[in-house]
Amino acid sequence: MILAALLLPVAIGALVLLIQRFGVPVFLGLMAVVAGYGIAADMTFQSIGKAFGLGFATALEQAGLLVMAGALVGALLIRQPLPGPAAAAAGALSGLGGSAAGGLALLQPAGDGAPRRAIGMALALLIVHGLVAPSPLAVASASVFNADIRTMLWIAVPVAAISAAVGWFLIAGRETARGVLSLGWLAIAIPVGLLIVQSIAQMPTEPLGKGGAREFYTGISRPLMLAVLAIALALLLSRRWQPDVLADMRWAPLLLTVAAAGGFARVLDETGMAELLAERALDARLGLLAPFLAAAIVKTMQGNSLSAVLTASGMIEPMLPALGLDSATGRALAAASVGAGSIAICHVNDPFFWIAAHMANLPPLAALRVIALGSLAVSVTALLLLSAVRLAL
Repeated sequence: MILAALLLPVAIGALVLLIQRFGVPVFLGLMAVVAGYGIAADMTFQSIGKAFGLGFATALEQAGLLVMAGALVGALLIRQPLPGPAAAAAGALSGLGGSAAGGLALLQPAGDGAPRRAIGMALALLIVHGLVAPSPLAVASASVFNADIRTMLWIAVPVAAISAAVGWFLIAGRETARGVLSLGWLAIAIPVGLLIVQSIAQMPTEPLGKGGAREFYTGISRPLMLAVLAIALALLLSRRWQPDVLADMRWAPLLLTVAAAGGFARVLDETGMAELLAERALDARLGLLAPFLAAAIVKTMQGNSLSAVLTASGMIEPMLPALGLDSATGRALAAASVGAGSIAICHVNDPFFWIAAHMANLPPLAALRVIALGSLAVSVTALLLLSAVRLAL
């Protein structure tokens, strides 16, 4: 398993070389790297193929359909990005939805022609998705730690706001591209709103009702429904039939890249290395740093934020008394710390990374510098703020 962990940076380096030196399309590069990584990590051919196929299909359904929808809405209707403040707000609100990658995929037109703004928006989405309910990550960590959602919100909202502002200042503060806010943005806003509704409906307290009502809200927010709705709204608001635009397949390479990244993440998960490395962070002397590190290790190694939250929360919960976090406030802080850790580090094994890189028109090496380091910066900022809150309380 240690070998599998050591092979990950080698795989990332090989991927960058294939794409930038030899001009291999990203999705083909990912496929080649996954095959080589799995063999080098001593996985069987069957397990590599099965894991990659499952991850590929899941990412294709969860984020791929919305990649297509966001791209088509931009081509059919929206010609300019959102203004800076509106883009920051859109990123933050999308973070409350059920899928970070899906939310960013829908927001593709918001950063078109404004690369810094696109990355700032992506970082704002990430930090809110990790910390603030009704995001599934925040709700999952609160449930495992038995933390009060209201207490967690009281702590997490200002921490997320400050961390997102830091990320925006570092990345998007010097963006000069102009933006336009128009009625056409409803084609994006309504599906994003439904993603938030989905998050609320899936909360354990079932605030939107049980049974049929819950199934309705979660069903109408499935990627297929959102994609059809977004494209239909774009056609309606554009007031003209555009078959040539609908037939344009320029979004296909990104869709395949997102799916291949999902396959890579699933192969990495099969090695079990993330959990073994996370166990090394289980030291009672680390206090609030322990839940952060456990989640960050799983996220970096595996690429799935929800898995990082669930794995780290399950490991840390029995340790809360030893960590000095076995109180109402302490449990909320631990849950928020896990959420902050699940943000870092966003890189090539995460479909979100490739959507953000595409929006900013960044090659892989530059994307690693900006997105991976940016996600690390905002997550560490959140940890420092949570530590300050703990000292103050």
